[in-house]
Amino acid sequence: MRALLALMLLALPAPALGGAWTQEEGHGQVILQSSAAYSATEFGPSYDLYASRPYDKVEVTLVFEYGATDWLTLIAAPQFLYVSFGDPSPSSYTGPGYQDVGARMRLWRDESSVISAQVVGRFPGTGNSQSAAAVGYEDPELDLRLLYGLSFTMFGKAAFLDVQLAQRMRFGPPPDELHLDVTLGWRVVERWQLLAQSFSVISEGAGTGPYFGDSYEYYKLQMGAAYDLSAAVTLQLSVVGTVFARNAPQENGVVLAAYYRF
Repeated sequence: MRALLALMLLALPAPALGGAWTQEEGHGQVILQSSAAYSATEFGPSYDLYASRPYDKVEVTLVFEYGATDWLTLIAAPQFLYVSFGDPSPSSYTGPGYQDVGARMRLWRDESSVISAQVVGRFPGTGNSQSAAAVGYEDPELDLRLLYGLSFTMFGKAAFLDVQLAQRMRFGPPPDELHLDVTLGWRVVERWQLLAQSFSVISEGAGTGPYFGDSYEYYKLQMGAAYDLSAAVTLQLSVVGTVFARNAPQENGVVLAAYYRF
């Protein structure tokens, strides 16, 4: 149960648009993403699903990306977090979540594809919170990521594929993690784009302490659409859920995002 409590606080997926591509020099984008998730069931060690302690979670993240050069994009992403656990032993946390700072560097590109590397330091904003709801947000992390992007045509419409493989180094009790994120975007009409995403996380063994004594893995699917209000502004709505896991909660949620390009 303690290990599950820690895993209940795993972050929801990152914004869909952007991915492996770097921003042009002097240009960038601002992304406001809000996600809300609920869980009352969990996957056990044998991948079986059963009832568990309920919780609600809301994350609001403001992502800044700026092209220092055509091949180097600077990234900053402060986060606000709300988590509430139900009976038994209700607890909640409201306040800063992770504060991310990093950069994405383009390694190679041609007319239709790009390969990039990204380094992001993640600094906890919870301080020395005594709330059990803050577990999982109290230790720094380092995200090392290799990204591949491909633009192509699908059924006569523009599409893109974004694949990201990451090593998430977590300092403190939580174990390190391997992440694989895949996004398929398809522009069905001029202003509308459909998005299909998968997010896979596998812990590299178990961690330490009372909350991270078990290894875990979980796989999420996210489906949604993005609408271009203008050349500079895009809105996104998606639903996300855990489809399969081990020693992890079954989450369902909704993701809202607004993108402003400059």
